[in-house]
Amino acid sequence: MKEISELRIQVTAKNQFPRLYDPALFSEDKSEMSIETAVAVAKAAVALGITKIRLTGGEPMEHSDILGLVKAVRDVEGIERLSMTTNGTLFPGKAKDLKEAGLDSVDVLLDTFSEEKYIYLTGGAPIDETMDALEAGVKTGMKPVRIQATILEGINDTDILNFGQFTLNEPVDVVFLERENRGEAPEGEDGKKIRFMPTEAVKKKFKGMVKIPVSDPLIEFGKWYEGQGRIGFIDLERAAQAGAEVTAVGMLKRSLRDEEPADIREAVESGDPEQIRTALEAAL
Repeated sequence: MKEISELRIQVTAKNQFPRLYDPALFSEDKSEMSIETAVAVAKAAVALGITKIRLTGGEPMEHSDILGLVKAVRDVEGIERLSMTTNGTLFPGKAKDLKEAGLDSVDVLLDTFSEEKYIYLTGGAPIDETMDALEAGVKTGMKPVRIQATILEGINDTDILNFGQFTLNEPVDVVFLERENRGEAPEGEDGKKIRFMPTEAVKKKFKGMVKIPVSDPLIEFGKWYEGQGRIGFIDLERAAQAGAEVTAVGMLKRSLRDEEPADIREAVESGDPEQIRTALEAAL
């Protein structure tokens, strides 16, 4: 079994504002994982020595009982850190309750600070609520609070240094996630071809950045000047090697780039942590 530092659990496939470049845009999947199943998956992860869990979607805040799920998963003995990746639109009003329920950290999906570009990339999500999610995460004491951004050539590539400037003044990390350009580039709503910017091109924008040694195998971190926050990079190689995710329907993605998930539905549907552990171990 390959080493997994953090297991992602997709608690729901529902997502009101999928990204323009996200395949979920074309999906009608509204699957939702029960609290009992999420707890069983978390227990299986602990049995394999995985102590960090990340709740994902879709949009995890659209789960019908996200507070109950957070508390139940955080109460699993052996879980040391519980995180969430969210678009932020439903997060601010529940941030305090989520923190009290046991959520330790949050990643907010934000590809631009421009309201016009944000609406274009999300199909109409309110950027004010996403920005409020960052503030709410910091105010409630979640650590780290991170922005997760994907850079698209000719769309938001002029925002790169704006993210760097944000880390100078706010205790928020920014992580750039590289996505793979495959064959014919997909088209946006206006017919423009979508091409993702490679990590090395993004890095070159940050002259003078100093690399920081960290224990996270998924992210390469650096400091830009004396910023309060860090700047991180997940390139294609790291995305292919690290991480794993159990989806809401019980499939296992073995990395961020896994396009042929392993079918462990029978084990997940059993609700038996031992069966799930065995299935995870075999698939990984």
